[in-house]
Amino acid sequence: MTSEAHKAVYTEGSVFGHISNLAITSAIGMFAIMIVDLVDMYFISILGIPSLAAAVGFAGLGLFLGASITIGISIAVSTVVAQALGENNEPRAQRYATHGLLYSLVWTIPITIATLVYAETLLSLIGASGETLSLAVNYFSIVGASLPILGLAIAANSLLRAVGAAKLSMWSTIIGGIVNAVIDPILIFGLGWGLTGAAIASVISRITVALIALYSLVKSHGLIVRPVWSELMHDFKTLSTIAFASILTNLSGPVSAAFATSQMARFGTDAVAAASVIGRLTPVAFAGLYGLSGAVGPVASQNMGAKQFHRVRESLTASGKFVALYVIPVSLLMYLAQDGLIGIFSLNGEAADLLKFYATFVVGSYILFGLQLSANPLFTALRHPGYATLSNVIRDLVLAIPLIFLLSSEFGSRGVLAGQALANALAGVLAFATAYWMSGKVERGEPIGPSILKTRVHRHRPVVPGVQHRG
Repeated sequence: MTSEAHKAVYTEGSVFGHISNLAITSAIGMFAIMIVDLVDMYFISILGIPSLAAAVGFAGLGLFLGASITIGISIAVSTVVAQALGENNEPRAQRYATHGLLYSLVWTIPITIATLVYAETLLSLIGASGETLSLAVNYFSIVGASLPILGLAIAANSLLRAVGAAKLSMWSTIIGGIVNAVIDPILIFGLGWGLTGAAIASVISRITVALIALYSLVKSHGLIVRPVWSELMHDFKTLSTIAFASILTNLSGPVSAAFATSQMARFGTDAVAAASVIGRLTPVAFAGLYGLSGAVGPVASQNMGAKQFHRVRESLTASGKFVALYVIPVSLLMYLAQDGLIGIFSLNGEAADLLKFYATFVVGSYILFGLQLSANPLFTALRHPGYATLSNVIRDLVLAIPLIFLLSSEFGSRGVLAGQALANALAGVLAFATAYWMSGKVERGEPIGPSILKTRVHRHRPVVPGVQHRG
């Protein structure tokens, strides 16, 4: 039986309440990190050296790829642990949690070594050159070296949400953000370390988040135990079946974003300036949706493991309700605040017009984009993560790239934003409808296909959600 500390808390009570609580607490932590990122860039811009900001931008693209990999791993770890808790199998939950952290290190350590060795080549391929390349390599080498720590931090926080400790997960990221905000000006200005100081502050922040989350898992939840070496490789294989698809799911976005940036650059510096502002406003304004994407998985996975399939489907409908309740007021606020935002960011001409277009017509489309963020984690909880991969590939490559090209050719810089919004909307409707269909089949005890998109949980037993196979 499962101890009280590891009780499958999401198998009882209001599904919407669980979804909302997880999404909001996760969003608060993410919001803190995003605000600190803005402050970090602000401090660097005060130095008055454009190449510093450019270097952070180039290095950030490389760092984002590493973060995408760690997020994919964390999805795999939290999914199998949440399902084990739902099945009242505490020893297996502890084993998966422990082995999941080791699995993260197995991935991130060699990736870190490879990227540090080839940092200059990678950043030059992205487009950095001259002094900017040198600064970007320096920044990337410091922050990129902490990728294994980031992997542990993200996985540990996912595990905290999987066991119902969403507030602990939130506070670990908030404290990490506060540490970054406090240390940043000290290292950048007080010690005069400039860009190097900003990089070191980011590393210290990552260490802080990882230590708090891991300490909570060990002391408050007893979820980390000694590795069971005889089961290690089997568990690695189980995690890989989810992690590979999750990682691929996260990597299609940067390709689409790079194409959108290149298209926006065709319309001049004002358009690029507006796109940069929008790129920073969006994750702050819609942090709740990104928090939701990490909330559906634990709730659906625990109920999947507990064989409460009606609650699995309910987790999808509850998330759709959350999306509407969140996006509508935020979109209205963005519309009303557009003139103020234009003034704050000193946008003029084409840049101001583009922000107005975004705040008037694009923000509302996040209701449909939020539906995809609801559906993708449900695919993973249903042990068919390949659907989430297909969902993002369709959005980012099949829809976004041609739509951005066609609409930007016809309507200029506005067409870039419109193409992205239309791709998000179409993919959101398609993903949500598919997830609703799949959860209905599970509730009726019918298997889901095709087999190539399934994964395996237990040795020699394919996972076919339905009457015979549950976990």
